[in-house]
Amino acid sequence: MLKHAKGNLLDMAENGDFDIIVQGCNCFNTMGGGIAKEIRERYPHVAEADATTMRGDYTKLGSWTEEFVFRENNVGNFIVVNAYTQYNMSTGEDVFEYVAFTLILQKLLFCFPDRQFGFPYIGMGLAKGNQQKIISLLEWFSDEVNKKGGTVTLVEFIN
Repeated sequence: MLKHAKGNLLDMAENGDFDIIVQGCNCFNTMGGGIAKEIRERYPHVAEADATTMRGDYTKLGSWTEEFVFRENNVGNFIVVNAYTQYNMSTGEDVFEYVAFTLILQKLLFCFPDRQFGFPYIGMGLAKGNQQKIISLLEWFSDEVNKKGGTVTLVEFIN
């Protein structure tokens, strides 16, 4: 079952609520808006991992970069996944790539089957993705992760 929470995904991860957080990225290495901007500002090395990939590379769709965030006294360590879920930057129309996102979820299930995942409203903000489709994919992913002993939480941002 997909869990729902309200708050700041990054604060929650730092408090130890998640092993892995997954955020959507475009293929142009910008991380300039939404939660990506906050990640870039808080954890510059996560943005650097994105910047090591080829700018504008269409083949990044369906893949990701990842970086560990180490916290003081090893409390609240977690992985940030920069998931390539859209090719281009936001245009005001739906630019979310549903097939790429599905592939990412399948790969995450294989690589990290029993972890505690946190997701922002991935693809539903600046990318203008279809909320119903995306939540349906997250519900499927959550059901599969739950079978392996993990959890998936969708976090609605509030200050």
